[in-house]
Amino acid sequence: MLILSVLFSLTPPPGIIHHGEEILTAPEMILMLDEASVVFVGENHDDSLAHQWELFLWTAMASFNRYLALEMFETDVQEVLADYLAGNLTLEEFLEESRPWGNYIEDYHPLVEHAAENGYGVIAANVPRRYAAAVARNGWEGLSNIEGGDVFLRINVDSTNEFYRERFMATMEAISSQMQRMPMDPSNMYRAQLLKDAVMASSIAGRSCLFICGSFHSDDRSGIPDQLPPFVTYLTVKIVGEDESWNADLADFVIVR
Repeated sequence: MLILSVLFSLTPPPGIIHHGEEILTAPEMILMLDEASVVFVGENHDDSLAHQWELFLWTAMASFNRYLALEMFETDVQEVLADYLAGNLTLEEFLEESRPWGNYIEDYHPLVEHAAENGYGVIAANVPRRYAAAVARNGWEGLSNIEGGDVFLRINVDSTNEFYRERFMATMEAISSQMQRMPMDPSNMYRAQLLKDAVMASSIAGRSCLFICGSFHSDDRSGIPDQLPPFVTYLTVKIVGEDESWNADLADFVIVR
């Protein structure tokens, strides 16, 4: 089995892997993860340990049948990303055209480069920010008032997870108390969050992948998972940030320092 030969040639980053009440080794976890069509890895975006685990997981699990999906790139740069992977763009040209996050080179480029070197696919998964911003300002109607918004109006959005809504609203309330006031209607901000989740789910339709996302999008097996078709098998990994509270129910596999 190819994944085994790769696995045992790699040294996992530090961390204790919790699977319910069990403690697993990295090879045990990866063999379980490989059974799922979609594997979500939830991170704190500035957590260096999370990025180490992401590269380890991607190196171990990458194949021609399993894509890398990234929240960090928006769907309208998919062609640019594909051109870079094919060797048609220099790194400088790619960075100029793809609107990368500020920490892209240090934290996410090693993942993309592993795909480029081996001919693996990478999915630019997130909704372009102008559409999420339009919904955050004006609700779903905001998509009708922006060029190209009708494409995203046609995406099915599941809003039935009340736990996810309550968790989002509690987070917004905490932020609001720090900021004195919320700049936009929290209900519309939640709709924008649902749009992001739904677009990210639709971006991987029919494909197996390792999906790197902010942990809010996959904690408690909610967020993007809510927007997947019911037949899609998925598992979640949570890398706990430094001094972050956690429990073993946050994900199928919780990695703690």
